[in-house]
Amino acid sequence: MSELTNRASYLRGLADGMKLDTETNEGRLINELLDFIGELAIEVEALDDEQGFIADQLDDLEEEVDLIEEELFDDYDDEYYDDDLEITCDSCGEELVVSADDLMNCEVICPTCGETIDFEFDCDCDCDEDCDEDCDCE
Repeated sequence: MSELTNRASYLRGLADGMKLDTETNEGRLINELLDFIGELAIEVEALDDEQGFIADQLDDLEEEVDLIEEELFDDYDDEYYDDDLEITCDSCGEELVVSADDLMNCEVICPTCGETIDFEFDCDCDCDEDCDEDCDCE
């Protein structure tokens, strides 16, 4: 039993020990309030149990998501994207430092001339063909 349920039972015991006259208005009111407090304590206890159950399920789900994420991105090699890269703008020849985030967005705008700098990535597959992004040689 929770602390609230224990306290509600204690109050009910005090009232029963006082032999409240439930025929008077005050007695009926106190009796109804004690019944309400008892029911409220039971409901709060049930909600607390349900919340604990849901929290446990969320913890289990978070562990599963972490395992899936680890499985999906385990082969992802961060060393290629940790350092900034220096590139040269084709339009004006300005040398720029590009971050990994800029590369992931696949778009960099030259601050000098305002031109968009396009990136060409080599295919990492093992086929002998000149691949494009639609390569299905895996």
